[in-house]
Amino acid sequence: MAVNNSISNQKPKFSVAIQGEGYKQLINNTLGDPDRAKRFIASVSSAVAINPELQKCEAASILSAALLGEALNLSPSPQLGQYYMVPYENTNRGITVAQFQLGYKGYIQLAIR
Repeated sequence: MAVNNSISNQKPKFSVAIQGEGYKQLINNTLGDPDRAKRFIASVSSAVAINPELQKCEAASILSAALLGEALNLSPSPQLGQYYMVPYENTNRGITVAQFQLGYKGYIQLAIR
């Protein structure tokens, strides 16, 4: 009798992974402000939820790209276009990772500051 392991081999969705205690603690420690951390989690989760290709990415790479944008005080909202988390396939490792990419509106925002 064959056992279906497809469910057990799937990685958790980003929205589930980011709600885990490990990620929450990392974000709170990095940002320092619980309110800012909640806003960050909500905005990143929203940006990932509307992009099916980004949902295939490793949660750690999404978080890394988003934290870089947060360090620059930019919004991950695709509507604002300040920065993007772009999915790239890593064929050597067989995974998809998200990379930070600054949008032209992000360049403008940084130049204004």
